[in-house]
Amino acid sequence: MTPALDISHLPGFEHATTREAQVAAFRHLHPSDIAEVLEQNHVAPDQIVEVLKSVGNHIAVEAFGQLSIETQQACLESYNDKTMLRFVENMDPDDRVDLLKAVGDDVREGIMPLIAQAERNEIRRLWHYEEGTAGAVMTTEYAMLPQDLTASAALEKLRLQATNKETIYYVYIADEQRRLIGVISLRDLIVSRSNATLTNIMQSNVISVPHDMDIEAVSANISKYDLLAIPVVDAQNRLLGIITVDDVLDIIEAESTEDFQRISAVLPFDEQYFKRPLTRLFFDRFIWLAILLVTSLLSTTIMEMNAHVMQRMMALAFFIPMVMGTCGNAGTQSATMIVRSMALGEITLADFGRVLRREIVMGLMLGVALGLMTYFRVFLQDHDVMLGCIVATALLATLMAANLIGALLPLVLKKIRLDPALTAGPFIATIIDAVGIATYFQIAFGMMKLF
Repeated sequence: MTPALDISHLPGFEHATTREAQVAAFRHLHPSDIAEVLEQNHVAPDQIVEVLKSVGNHIAVEAFGQLSIETQQACLESYNDKTMLRFVENMDPDDRVDLLKAVGDDVREGIMPLIAQAERNEIRRLWHYEEGTAGAVMTTEYAMLPQDLTASAALEKLRLQATNKETIYYVYIADEQRRLIGVISLRDLIVSRSNATLTNIMQSNVISVPHDMDIEAVSANISKYDLLAIPVVDAQNRLLGIITVDDVLDIIEAESTEDFQRISAVLPFDEQYFKRPLTRLFFDRFIWLAILLVTSLLSTTIMEMNAHVMQRMMALAFFIPMVMGTCGNAGTQSATMIVRSMALGEITLADFGRVLRREIVMGLMLGVALGLMTYFRVFLQDHDVMLGCIVATALLATLMAANLIGALLPLVLKKIRLDPALTAGPFIATIIDAVGIATYFQIAFGMMKLF
């Protein structure tokens, strides 16, 4: 017997304590709310399936689609294939492929023969697209019509297609080889004269994306052109599928989460925090912290190698935290701005020279302004002109270096196909510490010899 679930926090369901009352309450909830209640109450996978079976109809199917992929995977692996068939067959094609990739081979081999032939063909088509590309996230459920139909005939055909399509906001016009030749919004189709042909109504300048385009670039295109969906085509301009705006929102959330994890020096992971095994979370954090520790040891080594400089002027050591902290902050500022601008498409690899020139000027301006502040602080408090000149000059030089490293390293990483977000956190700060401390001592040693 499925235990009573805690849904008392939902308005109108304060007294739903028995299973029958819960099922009746669930039937009045939005599918997303059903999924949220089941996951927040940590209901076992087999009990989730029982609850959804009791709810029945399309609401239960949609609710299953709103569960996290980890919960869907657990349900599919813990219940018999025939029971799960209805849920799997009614998922969006791209989500269905993601789920089947996540489960074990034995589970996948058990349920695949039960899936209808049409859905199996869709699975095979979507299976081999590379992760992170348009083909991997597109759906094959779209409305497509030939161009010689009239508006009234097109609406009749759409009524027949609509129940099996994810969205019909746009109707795509294609020839017999499925080559994309136009698009019509549902609004334009409805307000057109009934005897007008689709050729005269459609827009022939269709915004589309190739199947191998990076999903971040796809998101940028949808945002740029204010689209609700964008068609995905192959090299021959044949229509393969569409990417809808709700998929883009999921993509943006996933990419933002991954960037935030990288910025924080954590190996990216998709699971929710409490569903990530503690040992795996440990290694996700340990690996980067170990790399950063080794990198930090460079700073210690450099300081040990320059101990003779500090012995000659011990006061230099007092200003190391100030110089390193200021330069680390400046480098992180530059890296964050460049990474964000790259994500928005404002900066590309072709802008390397422009960024270099701009950040040289910016580093010089910041270095002079902050260097003067440092000089007057040292001069007024310590009354040592040479020490003030050394610290101010060192700050100017290290700020220039930090600013350039923070601005240019994201572009370098992009060039070698690494994530630029790596540079906007502890990673960049650690590198700048090593470069900064070396620069600081070299300038101090040089100026002490000079004077």
